[in-house]
Amino acid sequence: MSSVCERASKSQVCAESTLILHFLCTGMQTQGSLPLLLKTTLDEYHTKASLEYTEVTFDFGTQKKLNRWRAKAKKLGEKLGTSDFKRKIIFVTVHSEVTRGDLFSGKDEKGGDVAMRVEEFMSCLFSPPLEEVVYASTLFMLTCGPLVSFQESFTSMQQSIRHLQPEYTIAFTALNFINAVLKPFLVSYGVQVLIEGHALGDVLQDLLNVSLGLRMHSDVILFHVAGLISPKAPFLLRRASLATTPLVTGYRYSWYHSHRRPWGNSLPIGCKKCAAIRPWGRSKLDPQPDQPKARVTKCQSKGCDFEVRTQPLPHEYQVLRGDETSGWLKYVICAAEPL
Repeated sequence: MSSVCERASKSQVCAESTLILHFLCTGMQTQGSLPLLLKTTLDEYHTKASLEYTEVTFDFGTQKKLNRWRAKAKKLGEKLGTSDFKRKIIFVTVHSEVTRGDLFSGKDEKGGDVAMRVEEFMSCLFSPPLEEVVYASTLFMLTCGPLVSFQESFTSMQQSIRHLQPEYTIAFTALNFINAVLKPFLVSYGVQVLIEGHALGDVLQDLLNVSLGLRMHSDVILFHVAGLISPKAPFLLRRASLATTPLVTGYRYSWYHSHRRPWGNSLPIGCKKCAAIRPWGRSKLDPQPDQPKARVTKCQSKGCDFEVRTQPLPHEYQVLRGDETSGWLKYVICAAEPL
């Protein structure tokens, strides 16, 4: 038998019932949003009955607003709970506070912004019974890097994941994250994961490789909760079951380039000594007693000897090669732990 594979990498179309749920902080723009792009990607594979898209704007910046939100979340959770969604993709579009990583919950009585600790924010946003919708879902946190850059907010996010138990959680490290760079990633995610049926963890490198704008802009944080039981099992039973012990693991994917991002660290656009623009040559291994994997990048301008030294993060890592000069580093930032 002789043939050529011309189309999909899997010979199946998984048009399973799918929910796309978008939570949007008040005051943020929705035009051209990523969740709508994902819906458009999936539309031709689904009927109206098998693809549900819901967008909800939230504002619980005061106690009065929080009470209203909880009532709204109750109705929404009950409505969504009547459907047996096989796939649940949840987006949270929100600002993060730049000095702590807290997440904006809405406006106060005077119209000022209000931010909450991450764990408190997630608890309010996914008020019961909405928390059941999050279980075994894929959660995209569309916010800026402070969420995962500060240890306190990062730990708080981990605690939320332990409680809500989404199967996958994706966040980004860029200080000023630009959602638009995620478009190729999201379209490929829709096709490879939601249509062809690949597991996200198995094809994540492929999704990253097509995201040319993302790789120079931000690292990607991925949390994976393995061993979850059926989403339709009773809520308390899912957390008390002795039949399985879910494990949560955290990864950081960082794009490296020999003379643009050695060890995933972006080089300055100009030399700090001679002010030349993009003068950097290919980085070279330059081990030091306390930095055995350090690399050095030298300015190539005539008469300038300025050097930049870089090294990997202090975590276990794997090199996912792309070509001779670039690829992805996969760091294990949180080793597998039982929930």
